[in-house]
Amino acid sequence: MDYSRDAVLARNDDEFEALMALIDALPPERLDEPFAGAARDRNLRDVITHLHAWHILFEGWYAEGQSGGTPEIPADGYAWSQVAELNEDLRRQWQQTSLAELLPLLKASHQSLQADVALHTDAELSDPVLTPWTQGAALGEFAIECGGNHYQWARATIAAGLGLA
Repeated sequence: MDYSRDAVLARNDDEFEALMALIDALPPERLDEPFAGAARDRNLRDVITHLHAWHILFEGWYAEGQSGGTPEIPADGYAWSQVAELNEDLRRQWQQTSLAELLPLLKASHQSLQADVALHTDAELSDPVLTPWTQGAALGEFAIECGGNHYQWARATIAAGLGLA
């Protein structure tokens, strides 16, 4: 995968714009509609919560890592083997926040992610040795996983949950 600054920024923005276009195209009455099935994410709000919560996680990792620390990844008290529990806990934490409140937060956290990426050279985004806190992954990989790849997942989850073509 290409983790150059331009590639990461473009992928994240392209996928974010596609996600926002999908949401904007939904009739208002479908915005709060429960998803079909019994998946963790039960509505559009839950999907947006998931994205925003992972942006917040990224921001924490990034801030601690860039200041020389070693962030707890994926989150304090969780191992990667417990990511399902983490995701459920994140979903629960945001249940009292409306979709109308979450969408601007998501837009802002996307912009923050992109601003962090823009601070780095192609080498810093591509070479895991230059960002030891990423535990052997490239910083660009983290940015795409919390950005473009997550937005693509969100579109698929929304489409499946709402039975869209």
